[in-house]
Amino acid sequence: MSGRRAQVRPWVAALLLAGLLFPATSGAAVPQGPAGDEFYAPPQALVAGESGTMVWARPASPITTISAAASSTTVIYRSRNIYGDPSVVSGQVFLPKGDAPAGGWPVVAWSHVTTGAADRCAPSRATAGDPELDRMLRGNAMAVSLLNAGVAVVRSDYEGLGTPGPHPYLIGASLARSTTDMVRAAHDLSPDLSRRWVAAGHSEGGVSSLFTGARARALAPEFDLRGVAAVAPALRSGLLLQTLRNLAAVPGDLATLPALASIVLTGAAVEDPELGRLFKQGALSDRALALLPDTETRCLADLTYTDSWGGLAPKFFTGEDRALTKTALARLDRVLNRNDARNLTFPRNLPVRLDQGVVDPVTLKIFADEFVLTQWLKGKQVTYRSYPTATHANITDDRYAVRPLTAWILSRLS
Repeated sequence: MSGRRAQVRPWVAALLLAGLLFPATSGAAVPQGPAGDEFYAPPQALVAGESGTMVWARPASPITTISAAASSTTVIYRSRNIYGDPSVVSGQVFLPKGDAPAGGWPVVAWSHVTTGAADRCAPSRATAGDPELDRMLRGNAMAVSLLNAGVAVVRSDYEGLGTPGPHPYLIGASLARSTTDMVRAAHDLSPDLSRRWVAAGHSEGGVSSLFTGARARALAPEFDLRGVAAVAPALRSGLLLQTLRNLAAVPGDLATLPALASIVLTGAAVEDPELGRLFKQGALSDRALALLPDTETRCLADLTYTDSWGGLAPKFFTGEDRALTKTALARLDRVLNRNDARNLTFPRNLPVRLDQGVVDPVTLKIFADEFVLTQWLKGKQVTYRSYPTATHANITDDRYAVRPLTAWILSRLS
């Protein structure tokens, strides 16, 4: 056990004496978290501490439990927010059935698709009947495939989803830190985990896995990152917004686009608070400004409704003050360019894979093609597979990416 885990902190000792321990199958002494929403907002005294350590845990809810796992656990772990301050992040840990192999279960950190930016959009908080339930559980087929192959799966909800604070949507540094700290904290829960791991994810999670691949060896050098895989990653969000700016009407089947644009705007404003101030000073139209609070209370499905962003065409997002709007758009473009995964440079010996649906209307294949070409020009080979009939919603079904991606991950972890 590393030195950082050898000391028992005073608050842990108190919980030990009180018998309030999470009964993990490994026997790890992780405190039992409270029931209800209090679980996601621990006292400030428990927030301070080393990033990548566990605060507490509890059994996953029935709706978020995976039957292929020996145990499904919802956790709160310590991290740092986008401003460098101590914070907590929620997530889940799924352990395979059977006895761990010599050296422990290898790990895949699976990063989830876009669900929204409000706390209730965190996949670990999914409830039956939630309009967002499909996207919250969309990674389950991949998790089942990995668990059946003897791979542990950890899934971060990301900074500000579920736990206090805003969610920096598509901001690479935040996603990478949430992911690497999730992997580190999972070892507090179970000593049966290996230090070999792969980062993988879908949509926003694809961006997360790519940034994690570029940064993980600096953020978590004690772990052995063997590969990074992105499924339909959300690339070129800046160019997508520029394309949408003149769209004066939104067909019903494209209502997801203005909803996505709204959380792109709010995510960028988390990284650049001055951008948020410009929005409120007139860079956004009165109608858009009135809808801005929806991103803090509604998930993606609800944001597509006509009484929310789905009813406002992107042409009417911006305010009438042209100078202010021009300044805001320039700042927005800089934020989005900084967080565009196509600009990343990966370690030369780190395998990278990308899977993309040809008929995906959300993350376009042309952007995936560009990413692969850009990396090739940098001297980085990317394993690239496209699926002629796969969409954004079904690419992680068993009939598309699950089996080939599982095989690729296993070859990296062997």
